[in-house]
Parts: sequence; structure tokens; C-alpha cells
Amino acid sequence: MLQMITIELNGTKQPLPIGSAVSDLLSIIGSDGKSVAVVVNEQIIRPDKRSARLLQEGDHVELLIFAGGG
Repeated sequence: MLQMITIELNGTKQPLPIGSAVSDLLSIIGSDGKSVAVVVNEQIIRPDKRSARLLQEGDHVELLIFAGGG
């Protein structure tokens, strides 16, 4: 059986497999990651660091979506 952790994603509880990185989270929720900024525990995670940043039980993750305007 797969071991799980629970993080808080934009204020909602989100279960993830243990060992999930930020990039895994983006895949799970169906985001290509190109138009979002990722903040974990108030720290911005740069796109080139997302596959190395493992998520832990209780982490607070905010996804900020860039919106174009005119």
C-alpha cells in the first residue's frame, strides 16, 4: 500500500505519495507549471528546483496563476 502525506494546497488538504516533489504535485493536479508560481511554506520554488524540492507532511503550498491582461 502506498504511504501518503497530507499537504495544504491553496487552503485545501491534498494527499500525496511520500517522496513527492513539487513537480509531482503539478503533474497530479494537471498543471504544466509554465504559468504558475509555486510557494512552499512562504518560500518561492524556482522552476529549475521543482523536481528536487520534496514535499513534507503539513507543508503549505500556494500556486499563484499568472493572468495576462490588457
